[in-house]
Amino acid sequence: MAELVDHLAELTGFRDRELLDVTLVGALRDLLRPRPRAVAIYRSVGEAGNERWLTRARLTAGELAASADPAWIDLDQLPRREDHPERLQAYLSHGIVAVPGTPHRTFFPVATDREHLGVMEVESDAPLDERDERMVMSILRIYRNFQGLLDYSERDTLTGLLNRKTFDESFMKTVAESNPPPAADADAGRRRPGAAATGWA
Repeated sequence: MAELVDHLAELTGFRDRELLDVTLVGALRDLLRPRPRAVAIYRSVGEAGNERWLTRARLTAGELAASADPAWIDLDQLPRREDHPERLQAYLSHGIVAVPGTPHRTFFPVATDREHLGVMEVESDAPLDERDERMVMSILRIYRNFQGLLDYSERDTLTGLLNRKTFDESFMKTVAESNPPPAADADAGRRRPGAAATGWA
Protein backbone atom coordinates (compact mmCIF):
# COMPACT_ATOMS: atom_id res chain seq x y z
CA MET A 1 0.00 0.00 0.00
CA ALA A 2 2.84 2.38 0.89
CA GLU A 3 4.43 1.76 -2.53
CA LEU A 4 1.16 2.67 -4.26
CA VAL A 5 0.82 5.89 -2.27
CA ASP A 6 4.45 6.81 -3.04
CA HIS A 7 3.85 6.35 -6.78
CA LEU A 8 0.63 8.38 -6.68
CA ALA A 9 2.42 11.19 -4.85
CA GLU A 10 5.16 11.15 -7.49
CA LEU A 11 2.63 10.99 -10.33
CA THR A 12 0.89 14.16 -9.17
CA GLY A 13 4.11 15.99 -8.32
CA PHE A 14 4.88 17.34 -11.82
CA ARG A 15 3.31 20.05 -13.97
CA ASP A 16 5.27 18.78 -16.99
CA ARG A 17 3.03 16.45 -19.03
CA GLU A 18 6.00 14.58 -20.49
CA LEU A 19 7.30 13.76 -17.02
CA LEU A 20 3.76 12.84 -16.01
CA ASP A 21 3.67 10.18 -18.76
CA VAL A 22 7.13 8.89 -17.79
CA THR A 23 6.09 8.69 -14.14
CA LEU A 24 2.89 6.87 -15.10
CA VAL A 25 4.63 4.07 -17.02
CA GLY A 26 7.24 3.75 -14.26
CA ALA A 27 4.57 3.46 -11.58
CA LEU A 28 2.66 0.75 -13.43
CA ARG A 29 5.80 -1.17 -14.28
CA ASP A 30 6.73 -1.24 -10.58
CA LEU A 31 3.24 -1.91 -9.18
CA LEU A 32 2.09 -4.78 -11.41
CA ARG A 33 3.06 -8.27 -10.19
CA PRO A 34 4.71 -10.10 -11.74
CA ARG A 35 6.54 -7.14 -13.24
CA PRO A 36 5.53 -6.65 -16.89
CA ARG A 37 8.04 -6.84 -19.73
CA ALA A 38 7.16 -3.30 -20.81
CA VAL A 39 4.67 -0.49 -20.27
CA ALA A 40 4.14 2.21 -22.90
CA ILE A 41 1.90 5.15 -23.75
CA TYR A 42 1.14 5.87 -27.41
CA ARG A 43 -0.62 9.01 -28.61
CA SER A 44 -2.59 9.29 -31.85
CA VAL A 45 -1.21 12.22 -33.88
CA GLY A 46 -1.51 13.56 -37.43
CA GLU A 47 -4.19 14.77 -39.80
CA ALA A 48 -7.27 12.73 -40.68
CA GLY A 49 -6.29 9.98 -43.10
CA ASN A 50 -2.65 10.06 -41.99
CA GLU A 51 -2.87 9.32 -38.26
CA ARG A 52 0.24 7.89 -36.61
CA TRP A 53 1.31 6.49 -33.24
CA LEU A 54 3.73 8.69 -31.29
CA THR A 55 5.51 6.97 -28.39
CA ARG A 56 5.09 9.26 -25.38
CA ALA A 57 6.92 6.95 -22.95
CA ARG A 58 8.04 3.31 -23.03
CA LEU A 59 9.77 1.51 -20.17
CA THR A 60 10.90 -2.11 -20.14
CA ALA A 61 11.62 -4.27 -17.10
CA GLY A 62 15.38 -3.74 -17.33
CA GLU A 63 15.48 -0.03 -18.18
CA LEU A 64 16.13 2.77 -15.70
CA ALA A 65 14.75 5.55 -17.94
CA ALA A 66 11.84 5.60 -20.36
CA SER A 67 12.34 6.17 -24.08
CA ALA A 68 10.11 8.31 -26.31
CA ASP A 69 9.83 9.68 -29.81
CA PRO A 70 11.31 13.19 -30.06
CA ALA A 71 8.93 16.12 -30.46
CA TRP A 72 10.61 17.11 -33.74
CA ILE A 73 10.23 13.71 -35.44
CA ASP A 74 8.86 13.57 -38.99
CA LEU A 75 5.37 12.06 -38.69
CA ASP A 76 5.97 9.88 -41.74
CA GLN A 77 8.60 7.99 -39.71
CA LEU A 78 6.01 6.95 -37.13
CA PRO A 79 3.91 3.76 -37.45
CA ARG A 80 0.50 4.22 -39.04
CA ARG A 81 -2.53 3.71 -36.79
CA GLU A 82 -3.88 0.94 -39.00
CA ASP A 83 -0.65 -1.07 -38.62
CA HIS A 84 -1.55 -1.75 -34.96
CA PRO A 85 -5.20 -2.92 -35.06
CA GLU A 86 -5.49 -3.95 -31.39
CA ARG A 87 -4.09 -0.62 -30.25
CA LEU A 88 -6.51 1.15 -32.59
CA GLN A 89 -9.43 -0.95 -31.30
CA ALA A 90 -8.75 0.12 -27.70
CA TYR A 91 -8.42 3.73 -28.84
CA LEU A 92 -11.68 3.79 -30.81
CA SER A 93 -13.77 1.65 -28.44
CA HIS A 94 -12.52 3.39 -25.26
CA GLY A 95 -12.25 -0.08 -23.72
CA ILE A 96 -9.68 -2.64 -22.62
CA VAL A 97 -8.36 -4.95 -25.34
CA ALA A 98 -6.42 -8.08 -24.34
CA VAL A 99 -4.31 -9.95 -26.91
CA PRO A 100 -2.94 -13.37 -25.91
CA GLY A 101 0.49 -14.42 -27.09
CA THR A 102 4.14 -14.15 -26.20
CA PRO A 103 4.18 -11.62 -24.74
CA HIS A 104 0.57 -11.12 -23.71
CA ARG A 105 -0.48 -7.53 -24.50
CA THR A 106 -3.23 -5.51 -22.84
CA PHE A 107 -4.31 -2.11 -24.17
CA PHE A 108 -6.04 0.56 -22.08
CA PRO A 109 -7.57 3.80 -23.40
CA VAL A 110 -5.89 7.02 -22.20
CA ALA A 111 -7.99 10.18 -22.15
CA THR A 112 -8.49 13.54 -20.50
CA ASP A 113 -11.71 15.47 -19.96
CA ARG A 114 -10.97 17.38 -23.18
CA GLU A 115 -9.92 14.62 -25.56
CA HIS A 116 -9.17 10.95 -26.15
CA LEU A 117 -5.37 10.89 -26.32
CA GLY A 118 -4.20 7.38 -27.07
CA VAL A 119 -3.54 4.03 -25.43
CA MET A 120 -1.39 2.42 -22.79
CA GLU A 121 0.11 -0.97 -23.66
CA VAL A 122 1.22 -3.49 -21.03
CA GLU A 123 3.35 -6.40 -22.24
CA SER A 124 3.39 -9.29 -19.76
CA ASP A 125 4.30 -12.98 -19.59
CA ALA A 126 0.77 -13.88 -18.45
CA PRO A 127 -2.63 -12.22 -18.89
CA LEU A 128 -3.43 -9.46 -16.41
CA ASP A 129 -6.04 -10.56 -13.90
CA GLU A 130 -9.14 -8.56 -13.02
CA ARG A 131 -7.45 -6.95 -9.98
CA ASP A 132 -4.54 -5.74 -12.12
CA GLU A 133 -6.88 -4.34 -14.77
CA ARG A 134 -8.87 -2.48 -12.09
CA MET A 135 -5.67 -1.03 -10.62
CA VAL A 136 -4.47 0.19 -14.03
CA MET A 137 -7.85 1.77 -14.78
CA SER A 138 -7.93 3.43 -11.33
CA ILE A 139 -4.47 4.93 -11.83
CA LEU A 140 -5.50 6.10 -15.31
CA ARG A 141 -8.52 7.84 -13.71
CA ILE A 142 -6.15 9.68 -11.35
CA TYR A 143 -4.00 10.55 -14.38
CA ARG A 144 -7.10 11.87 -16.17
CA ASN A 145 -8.18 13.95 -13.15
CA PHE A 146 -4.69 15.42 -12.77
CA GLN A 147 -4.57 16.27 -16.48
CA GLY A 148 -7.88 18.08 -15.95
CA LEU A 149 -6.37 20.12 -13.11
CA LEU A 150 -3.40 20.98 -15.34
CA ASP A 151 -5.79 22.10 -18.09
CA TYR A 152 -7.67 24.28 -15.62
CA SER A 153 -4.47 25.96 -14.42
CA GLU A 154 -2.88 26.30 -17.88
CA ARG A 155 -5.76 27.30 -20.15
CA ASP A 156 -8.18 30.18 -20.42
CA THR A 157 -11.61 28.88 -19.46
CA LEU A 158 -13.39 30.89 -22.19
CA THR A 159 -11.14 30.25 -25.21
CA GLY A 160 -9.34 27.04 -24.19
CA LEU A 161 -6.06 28.62 -25.28
CA LEU A 162 -2.89 28.36 -23.19
CA ASN A 163 -2.42 31.20 -20.74
CA ARG A 164 0.65 33.44 -21.12
CA LYS A 165 2.84 31.66 -18.56
CA THR A 166 2.14 28.19 -19.96
CA PHE A 167 2.56 29.38 -23.55
CA ASP A 168 5.97 30.90 -22.74
CA GLU A 169 7.11 27.72 -20.97
CA SER A 170 5.91 25.48 -23.81
CA PHE A 171 7.49 27.71 -26.44
CA MET A 172 10.89 27.77 -24.71
CA LYS A 173 10.80 24.00 -24.20
CA THR A 174 9.94 23.40 -27.87
CA VAL A 175 12.76 25.69 -29.02
CA ALA A 176 15.23 23.90 -26.75
CA GLU A 177 14.09 20.45 -27.95
CA SER A 178 14.16 21.42 -31.64
CA ASN A 179 17.95 21.84 -31.44
CA PRO A 180 19.04 18.48 -30.01
CA PRO A 181 22.74 17.85 -29.34
CA PRO A 182 24.60 15.70 -31.92
CA ALA A 183 23.93 12.01 -31.39
CA ALA A 184 26.83 9.84 -30.27
CA ASP A 185 25.30 6.47 -31.14
CA ALA A 186 22.98 4.65 -33.52
CA ASP A 187 19.98 5.18 -31.26
CA ALA A 188 19.91 8.88 -32.16
CA GLY A 189 16.29 8.87 -33.31
CA ARG A 190 15.00 8.38 -29.77
CA ARG A 191 15.47 10.31 -26.58
CA ARG A 192 15.04 9.69 -22.91
CA PRO A 193 12.67 12.22 -21.34
CA GLY A 194 14.10 14.10 -18.40
CA ALA A 195 17.63 12.99 -19.23
CA ALA A 196 18.82 16.43 -20.35
CA ALA A 197 20.22 18.69 -17.65
CA THR A 198 18.27 21.71 -18.99
CA GLY A 199 15.37 20.35 -19.43
CA TRP A 200 0.18 15.46 -24.51
CA ALA A 201 1.37 19.29 -23.97
